[in-house]
Amino acid sequence: MNIKSLHIKVSLSVALAALLVVVLSSQYFYQRSYLQSFRDSERSVHQLLETVRTTAGIAAYVGNRELAQQVVDGLAQNDIVTSAIITAGKDVIGQQGALTKTARRTPVTLTLIDPFDEQEVVGELVVMPNNALIELRARDSAMATAIGLAAQAAVVALLVLILVYWLMTRPLAQLSGRLHCITPGDGGRIQVAGRHNGDEIGQLTGDINALLHTVEVMLEEERQLRRRVEQLETRFRGIFEDSSAGIFLVRDGSQLITANAAFFRLTGLSEPGLDEPHTDLINAVFLDAIAAASLIQLARVTGRPHSTDLRLLQRGEAGRERWVHCIFSPAGNTEQSATVEGVMYDVTERKYAEQRSRELAETDVLTGLSNRQSVENAFMELIRQRGPGENRFAVLLIDLDRFKFINDTYGHDAGDKVLIAIAQRLRKLVRDSDVVARIGGDEFLLLLNHAGNLQMVQRIAQKILDAQQVPIEVQPGVLEIVGMSIGIALYPEHGDNPLSLRKHADQAMYQVKRSGKNRFAIYDPDHTEPADEGE
Repeated sequence: MNIKSLHIKVSLSVALAALLVVVLSSQYFYQRSYLQSFRDSERSVHQLLETVRTTAGIAAYVGNRELAQQVVDGLAQNDIVTSAIITAGKDVIGQQGALTKTARRTPVTLTLIDPFDEQEVVGELVVMPNNALIELRARDSAMATAIGLAAQAAVVALLVLILVYWLMTRPLAQLSGRLHCITPGDGGRIQVAGRHNGDEIGQLTGDINALLHTVEVMLEEERQLRRRVEQLETRFRGIFEDSSAGIFLVRDGSQLITANAAFFRLTGLSEPGLDEPHTDLINAVFLDAIAAASLIQLARVTGRPHSTDLRLLQRGEAGRERWVHCIFSPAGNTEQSATVEGVMYDVTERKYAEQRSRELAETDVLTGLSNRQSVENAFMELIRQRGPGENRFAVLLIDLDRFKFINDTYGHDAGDKVLIAIAQRLRKLVRDSDVVARIGGDEFLLLLNHAGNLQMVQRIAQKILDAQQVPIEVQPGVLEIVGMSIGIALYPEHGDNPLSLRKHADQAMYQVKRSGKNRFAIYDPDHTEPADEGE
């Protein structure tokens, strides 16, 4: 027997409630019945005295002892009277038993009146009630009342218990048993008994069935969601593990949390490094460690993705630098640390392709020198770097003498050989910081950075002219000497922008052309002839 079952709890509750009612009601009705019975006995004594009052009064008035004795004997025969005495004045004229006063035994006194004069007292009738018998009768009556009430209460409690069990406890137990046999999600439902249609048991059964339906729907949705999550997890795990892009998570700016295989292939790190609690990822992977750390911090602060191209410490084939395009995105923040997700793609080939494209865009294909666009950029950079009063730089505009003759006489291949030879000589005669460019068919331009004084520029121009005295083999066994006409303009004396500097250098060059060629001239706005020449 399960003492925690609802039936046992209800039975015990009803029994205890009935017991409490019986105790309280029995106590109350016992006291009430006892007092009532006691009063009835006392009232019987007084009625008995009133019955013999007239006879006792006559006996006291005439002093007839025989009559008085008959009265007290008659009273004493009653079981509720233990003794009786009739007195006339101070004389006892009739007595039966002895009067003994105690705390619980108090005599009852009746005043005897003159039969002919109601105002005159002729004696007293004193009766000692049988209190023990009166109390016994009162207790018996009270006990009988209490027992009857207790029996009624027990019967009512039993009936209540039977009704509660039949109408409430038993249906609930059956409902609980049926519910216990149902597995949520299997489609099972509880049938409502016909007698409970419309009552609380039927309503509870309907609510349970509705709840079972809701649980079944939720379980089905959960199963579908779990299957979808598993599919997505499988898909994303495949993407994460099989992706050619390196995917990784960092915490606190540099601590590596996890990464896929592509990340280790790109960076050259070993996978066991993943277990190290304080891997210095930034300095271990990136050549531009400060730029990478700044980008990660920027993603953490702004909460938005940021990307850039970064160089790796590990070099590729032939010692080439390796480039990756990195995207850093905030992946999660807590009070202790912030997590950043990184994705990197190998863009080495793209970077070198861009570099080659840039070189092609800024380099003369034939000679390998800078082209016109590159010179424009170099002009602007030199001007931007110099402030007022800083060192000058020089612009040398060179036009080849006899180039058209060689090109027309020996063909374009011979002309190309001349251009390549001139380019090599010019490159060797200037510093690496100077710019040598081919800006036209047979036109070259030199930017001499930090030109210093005018004498230095003149010496360099003369060295260039002297170097051209060495013949160039335009065809096998055929040598030709190619001269030069050089015009020179100085920054900032002859111009503060590329256009004016080139224009003035061009004017100086044409002065050389008109005066005999194979010379150099420095622009002089006050003279039509060259300011300085050399052979």
